[in-house]
Order: sequence, then structure tokens, then C-alpha cells
Amino acid sequence: MLEEALTELEALLVQERDAIRRLDGRCVTDLADRKQSIVSRLNAARSEFGAAEASRLRAITPMLRQNGVLLAHARDILRDALAAMRQSVPRTSYDPSRLVHGLPRMLSVRG
Repeated sequence: MLEEALTELEALLVQERDAIRRLDGRCVTDLADRKQSIVSRLNAARSEFGAAEASRLRAITPMLRQNGVLLAHARDILRDALAAMRQSVPRTSYDPSRLVHGLPRMLSVRG
């Protein structure tokens, strides 16, 4: 059971990395939910971990970090794109409420 869960987690991390690179928020969210399920199963089976499983989990940690860094970069890219869009909105005199202040200040990468 532990071996299968670790293998599934590794595969999900590869898929997640690809989804982040494509800026596919829906896929990232779906994978995060699946990943959380696997982590919960692994946590419940902690008492069964041996040296091999612990070593394998430590080897997965850099993949988790890499995906986190990619996700942070994707968020920053989208934030910068929104800021550029806000600055390029033409100012008009007919409806001041629709100017830059009416645009969203945050963007969800979850979809």
C-alpha cells in the first residue's frame, strides 16, 4: 500500500509540474486534491514506514519544492500581467467607476 501511494504521488507531481507550466489552474486544483488524499493515506500509515519508504519520501521532497517554486512563479507572472493590463486600461470620462479601480486585484490560480 505504501509503495503504491508513493508511486502515485511521484506520478502526480510530474503531472502537476506540467499543469503549472501550462498555467492550467483547473488541472492543478484537481491534482492538489488527489495529492492531498494520498498524503492523508500516507500519514495514516506512518507507523508502517520503514527505512526504504522514509528514504523514498525524502527523495520526493525536492519534487514538491520544485512544483511549489513553479507555482509561485506562475502566480507572479499572472500578477504582473494583470498589473500591466490595469495600467493599459484607457481612461474615460463617462464612467469613472469602471476605471482601473474596478478591475480585480487578485487572481485565483485554482480556476
